[in-house]
Order: sequence, then C-alpha cells, then structure tokens
Amino acid sequence: MKSPPAITKSLGEQSSPGNIEPVAEADGSISFYFFDIDDNLLFLPTELYLWNAESRIEQAVSSGEFARIQNELGRPGKWQAWAIREETFRRFRDQPEVPAAEQSFVVDLLKTVSTANAWQGPSWPLLVHAATKQRPIAMVTARGHEPATIEYALGVLVERGFLVSVPPILGIYTVSNPGVLAKLGAADPAMTVPSIKKLAIKDAVKTALERFGAAPPHRFGMSDDDPNNVVLAISAMRDCKLIYPDKRFFVINTNRDEFVKLEIFPMNHPVTAAGSGQRLLHDNPPGKTPAQGIAAPARGISGGNVSIYISNMDRAVAFYVESLGLALRTRINDEWAELDAGNGLIIGLHPAQPPRTLPAGTRGAINIELRVTKPLEEVVAGLEGAGVKFNGPIVSYPNVRLASLSDPDQNELLLAQVLHS
Repeated sequence: MKSPPAITKSLGEQSSPGNIEPVAEADGSISFYFFDIDDNLLFLPTELYLWNAESRIEQAVSSGEFARIQNELGRPGKWQAWAIREETFRRFRDQPEVPAAEQSFVVDLLKTVSTANAWQGPSWPLLVHAATKQRPIAMVTARGHEPATIEYALGVLVERGFLVSVPPILGIYTVSNPGVLAKLGAADPAMTVPSIKKLAIKDAVKTALERFGAAPPHRFGMSDDDPNNVVLAISAMRDCKLIYPDKRFFVINTNRDEFVKLEIFPMNHPVTAAGSGQRLLHDNPPGKTPAQGIAAPARGISGGNVSIYISNMDRAVAFYVESLGLALRTRINDEWAELDAGNGLIIGLHPAQPPRTLPAGTRGAINIELRVTKPLEEVVAGLEGAGVKFNGPIVSYPNVRLASLSDPDQNELLLAQVLHS
C-alpha cells in the first residue's frame, strides 16, 4: 500500500506538502469546511461499550445508537442500569506504539469502504467538494485519536480513489485526545464534549483568519449530527459572528430527518429587504420607527430567561415536561435545561450547588436572568455609568458568569454571560 500524504504535526498546522493553496473568490474570500466524523461524514462500524454495574457485563452499541440513547443512560427505563466509563471509548482512542495503519480508526475505515454497505455520511459530498476545489477543512470530533491518525485515514481515502486529494488542513481536533485538550486550554475535566467542540470551532476560525487573512469576507460552515453538538456549534458560530461581523457562519444539522443548513445572523443584521432597511427578525411593526415600536436594547442586554435552582435534573425535567406539558428546548447533561413555556417565556433549570448557590426550594432560588451580548465587565461598567447599583462583584461558575443588581424596590435581577454550555 502506498504511503498517504505527510501527517499533521500539530493543531492548526497543515503539513501535507502535496496540498496546493486554496483558490479564493474574486473578493479574496474562501469557504472553510468543518466536519464532525461519525454518522456525519462517515458511517463506521466502531463500537462503544456500555457497562452494567449490576450484572457486570458490557454491551456494544454503534455510535449512531449511542447518540440516540446517551441521554437515557441511568434514567428510569431500558437503560437505567447502563453507564459509560473510560473503557467505553477504547476503540475511539489510539493504542500506544501501534502504527497509524493498524489503529482502530484506520482499520474500521478500510473494513467499511471494502464492503457494499453505505458508509458515506450526509456531509460526505461536502468533503468531496472541499477536496476537489482545495477548500481548507478542519475535523472536529469526539474521538481521541492522534490527529496524525485521522490525516493518515484521509490519505487512505485518496489512495482508494474516493477523494482526489487531501484538502488543506486547518486542524484536526480530536477533542478527547489529551494533547488536543492541552492545546485548546480545556484543562477542566468537567467540560463536556460539546463545550470542547465549541472551543475547537472558534480555534479553527482564528487559525483560518491568521493563515489566509482577516480582511476578505470568508465563509465558515460546521456540520454535525449530534443535537447537543449542534446547539454548541450554533453558539460557537454566534460568538464568531459577534467578533467577525463581516464573515458568514453556517451550521449544518445532519441529524436524521432534521437535515438543515442554518446561517448565523445578529439580530440587527439586515438580511432581507435591505433597500427598505427592514430586518428578517425585526421588533418594530411595519411603518413605525423604533421610538414608536419596541426599541432595541442599547446597553448590552438581549433576551434572557427565568432560572430555577433544582436538586435533581431528571425529576425536574419530568415535572415540567410530563406534568406541566412544557416543551424541552435544550438539555446539556445535568448542567442545564431550557423549557419553552410559550409566548416568549423560557425557563432554565440548573443544579443548586450550596454553599456557592442557594439551596433548591428556598427564597431566591428562582431568578430573572438577563443575557448579555458583550463581556460582562463591559456591560456592568456601562450600567454603573447609567446609575445602576450592583450588589457585589461578578461571580464565575464553570458555564456562566453572573452579576447581581437590584431595581428601585430592591428586587434582585441577574445579568448572565453564558460561557461554554
């Protein structure tokens, strides 16, 4: 077997000498493609191994099945006794001192492309396009292989004739790999895979702009099939849009029947009827000025929710969804859940952490949180300049930063800067 192209040395460093520079559009812009791998780019037979501590047995499941049942593990029902552990993902990691050609990812890839089974995922045509047109790519995957192993596998696809060449590589972010985690600065072991993927997406955008220039109106797209990852990809692209408003950012949700391409726009971006100055999502009724309609927030506050400290996430979600009939919008493990109560009201649930927070069920455990659109220090400084009094310093938690203020009747309000999840 011929040797695939030279391997990537480090995050964000493309080293394949055979790759040519991507062809830019007339305005200098380039389209960048970011891919999740499993069940998005490729359907691979790599199995995960769930553990039943009661019967002390393992059960192998596919990555697609795991994506469907992961939120059911440990909860009442079929998967209550099943859990994940370090050994669950052993085939999603490299084995020490084993050549790339013999690592599980490459072995599984060769096995599946040699069969008649469908192995090309919904985003495969995008990778073919990127390879043909030499569009830069990044791989953002929950796997823990060495980046060199993933690039070796891309070379295998070229050798087998499925790709014309390996596209220019911005970075290969195997976000369960210790070296990749260190390069991303993801030192907190409590960070979730979606949260680390969010860091990877933002790092890939930064790398692209450093390498190919920040001036042109580049385009960036991330495709993923996992609903939790899609939520964080949207959040990552939103953050990038705020920093680089002249660039375009897309998220492609390839989750089964929900295949859709979304573009990220700030709320004040004129995306339709530009000649009349109207917006796609505007607050003002037609024919009325902002003074006559609803003025847009001017001090860095936009939207928010009622938040409730709870003691058991499963029990709380069951109550609000099954008993009250509210719609579950988002759930990220046991860290956060959002429920849509209708007519614009969103209820957020997050676990109480006494003594850092008030206990669930006590006075003050239900709050109004106003989401900020700028760094929290900047918003606080602006409001203080407008005469608002704050009740203390900013308090930081793993996934959110809060600042407490009071209205003239001493009712407490919280300003919230959401971080990774």
